[in-house]
Amino acid sequence: MKFRGGQHIFSVVVLHLFCYGNVLSVLAFVPTNKNQCRATHSVVAFSAYNDFDLEQSLDSMTVKDLRQILKESNVNKPRGLLTKLKRKQDLVEYLKTNLVSSDRESILNRKDNISSQEISNDSPSHPISMPKRLGLKAPNVLSAKDTLFQKVYEMYPPLKDQECVSLGEEDVRQLWHPAFRNSNTSGDMDVIFVGTASCSPGITRGVSCTALRLNLNNRKPIAGVPAGPYEGTLDVSAGGTWLFDCGECTQLQVQRTPSVRPSKINRIFITHAHGDHSFGLPGILCLMGQDRDRETSEPVEIYGPEGLRMWLRVAIRYSVSRIVPNYRVHEIKDIPMAPEWEMNRKTGRYFYKGLRRKNSRQKRWGDQGLAGEDRQSWISKADMMNLDPSSRYGEVEGGTDIYPIYNHPKASDGAPIWEVSKADDIKVFAAPMSHGVPCVGYVVEEESRPGRLRNDLVKPIVERNLAALKEAGFKVPMKAMAVIKNLQPGSAFTFPDGTVVTQEEAVEPPRRGRKIAICGDTASARALAGLAIDADVVIHEATNSYLSGIDKDTDMRGVTRDAMIHGHSTPHIAGEFAKRVRAKTLLLNHFSARYKGDQTVESVSIMTRIERQAIIASGLNQTQVAATWDFMVFPIRSP
Repeated sequence: MKFRGGQHIFSVVVLHLFCYGNVLSVLAFVPTNKNQCRATHSVVAFSAYNDFDLEQSLDSMTVKDLRQILKESNVNKPRGLLTKLKRKQDLVEYLKTNLVSSDRESILNRKDNISSQEISNDSPSHPISMPKRLGLKAPNVLSAKDTLFQKVYEMYPPLKDQECVSLGEEDVRQLWHPAFRNSNTSGDMDVIFVGTASCSPGITRGVSCTALRLNLNNRKPIAGVPAGPYEGTLDVSAGGTWLFDCGECTQLQVQRTPSVRPSKINRIFITHAHGDHSFGLPGILCLMGQDRDRETSEPVEIYGPEGLRMWLRVAIRYSVSRIVPNYRVHEIKDIPMAPEWEMNRKTGRYFYKGLRRKNSRQKRWGDQGLAGEDRQSWISKADMMNLDPSSRYGEVEGGTDIYPIYNHPKASDGAPIWEVSKADDIKVFAAPMSHGVPCVGYVVEEESRPGRLRNDLVKPIVERNLAALKEAGFKVPMKAMAVIKNLQPGSAFTFPDGTVVTQEEAVEPPRRGRKIAICGDTASARALAGLAIDADVVIHEATNSYLSGIDKDTDMRGVTRDAMIHGHSTPHIAGEFAKRVRAKTLLLNHFSARYKGDQTVESVSIMTRIERQAIIASGLNQTQVAATWDFMVFPIRSP
């Protein structure tokens, strides 16, 4: 059949093409003019792509979604059809064969309307190709995977041209990640990620260990001004390096990075008893003891859930590890299980049951902890064991028991808070996490510091009054700057030449202290919210994530459910918590072993997708969110 359109004559031809076992009918406009052959080819290709896209869309859906589409479609549905189509493959084949054009367009439009954020986040990880039997060539476009790789190459140019294997501050991600766009140089407070994996150590990731490096001697006083009460006079215990968790292999990980020196570690905080957070504790103590003299060095302060003191005592005594340094253990007592966890009396294990709306008001955080509920647990038996501390094995007196405060002003969700430690102007608090064993998260809070002296304003006035200041009794005239810096608000200093400088003019406003929240393993960090509000950095686990094209036979809801059942989180859960507490930066860690931590484009692209999920959930931007890697060094700047 021929008809005239504009200046060209077309023939209408119905082509029957064999595509994936089905006959695909294509209505093509075949030009009588050979110059229009390219247009005909495009029409055929377009129709083939539509059919292929339909199959891709159906394959990516869950059985529940497919059944819903079948119910809402215009397809003839004989009685008992849904009962017969039980398997996903059967549903896909039936829909692909029987969907009418309007239903097909609806499904394809749903796919086309995916936002660019979702495409970069959840796009398939394999290139799209044309069916070979059609004999058509795919257009010259990048697959979703190649598009993502291209974005990664733009973010990290060295990955495209060379193999990157450097560690720590020479890691390509340390140099190019958007989170370090403003600065990647160390300050007076840094976070070093010694291990970022969950469960067990692997080739590219060690298990949980996060170091907080306090370089407090970097707080340099203003030239000519003696150090004030917050600068240069901090207790030695407030500096050094603090470890949060010591999973298996921490001893080896510490030796692989110059950012953490065993001789500088003076405090260790354990979140819970699981081996990927505690197995490395005896080993790291043995490493630390090689460079310490028990007669002259201060003891290492160790904090953790009750039962830790006896467990460590047994491990050191059993292994006859006399090399360990002096230490003492402070136990966090009576850690309650979250109300969504219920004990199975037969197995002695806690299982995640969730919180139903009906009983959420009645169920509260307990007040006895595991020791009060399970008389057979290690926590219950530890204090009954007849094994006294011995200085031969490093344990010294002074270990304390820290009890919960339920009416603390920063308490959230009815959960308690523990005031764990105070080292001069830095305090550490703890709150319970939602996990399968007693677990806490920590918040490190720096007290506000006095404002800096406006040196450019005060120093010229002092210099022109040097002689008069000596006559007035200042043996070192520049010490007048220290007097001015320590003025009370509302007061003033009068120079010999009559110049009056008020405290408000000479001194900057007080500097807000920094706050770092370090969540342990958790399905919900809500109990930490009051402590973590306005945190500069939130370090939150993101054990698992749903990545379409990689994760088969599941979806985001299924992955989230599975993570929570095991007491863990996803990037979305972490992002929501960061948004709730108004965090300035979100750092993700505790990744499943399937997420490698090396610098290959494949690994970096997957972690970029994980970051994107957290960015969307938190409302932060790419300079404020990072999926961490081993030996990453993140400076925490003063506000």
